[in-house]
Amino acid sequence: MKKSGIFNSEISKVVSRMGHKDKLAIVDLGFPIPNGVERIDLVLDYGKPTFEEVLKVVLKELEVESAIIAREASDDFEKIIIKNIPDVEIIKTSHEELKALTKDVCAVIRTGEVIPFSNVILVSGVIF
Repeated sequence: MKKSGIFNSEISKVVSRMGHKDKLAIVDLGFPIPNGVERIDLVLDYGKPTFEEVLKVVLKELEVESAIIAREASDDFEKIIIKNIPDVEIIKTSHEELKALTKDVCAVIRTGEVIPFSNVILVSGVIF
């Protein structure tokens, strides 16, 4: 049995296969996930798990060099990103463009988050 890190086998598999510049999306409850993109659905109930809870677990194993968020996202959402990944470049784009960018991610992790525009695309970095 695994001792630490990400215990969700689907997320662990995706993260372990990622290389430099690969992308992983973590999205809210209502985000439209494109057909053909791997969907990891974690929703347990309305608002559960939260975006931040999922982000914290993913960051246990994923090295991130940049984060793409929608300009429409709240300042509080951006603060969550900065708090959890303090040295990361934050790239802002329109929500429509963010949705389009998810067509090229390794996977989309759907959370139970209900705060609008609580979506990020994490761009994988390198550890050396």
